[in-house]
Amino acid sequence: MSDSGIGLREIKKQLTRESIADAALQLALEKGLDNVTIEEIANLAFVSPRTFSNYFSCKEEAVATAGTQANFEVIEQLAHRPAEEPPLQSIAHVIIAAARERTDEQVALSARKLRLSREHPSLQPFQTAQYDALEAAMRHVVAERTGTDAETDLYPGLVTSVAVAATKHAITTWVFSQTPREHLPELLAEAFEQLGSGLPAPQPGVGPSPGE
Repeated sequence: MSDSGIGLREIKKQLTRESIADAALQLALEKGLDNVTIEEIANLAFVSPRTFSNYFSCKEEAVATAGTQANFEVIEQLAHRPAEEPPLQSIAHVIIAAARERTDEQVALSARKLRLSREHPSLQPFQTAQYDALEAAMRHVVAERTGTDAETDLYPGLVTSVAVAATKHAITTWVFSQTPREHLPELLAEAFEQLGSGLPAPQPGVGPSPGE
């Protein structure tokens, strides 16, 4: 088979995966996770239950995967940041840019998905797995940019783990503080700024929080 044939096949598989995941999240939000069956997800995605099982182990994994295709774009953009730019600054740039570029609908859907995971602890291991996958991909990009080993050197794993933790916490804070959509990039920027300054303890009464 030609390289173009292999590429087309992979694209089709990715599109099928995204379709199933999107269907799973849509139904979970409409009906409640506990009331959704794999058969219903498969029907909405126009695939068979067997095809569903080829992509996901359970409905929770499918729901947690919805919307994560944007992570691939973040990794690609990170790989193309200026070589002289500090890795933490590069990660901050692509994460904040991604938050600004997402549509209001995409951001709202991500917020609903996060709230759903709080309501259903069975989703949380799969949500964590998505963050772990993002962190692993970032770690390899940082290792390549810094001439370090992604598996045996401390630096690439350290910088990416704190970056992903900051991202996750900023998003969670934004969702549950119920501040306007435009404050999400501000919270992300503040999180990375605090990382860059060594996480100094906040001074009571000094400076407003985003959204105030």
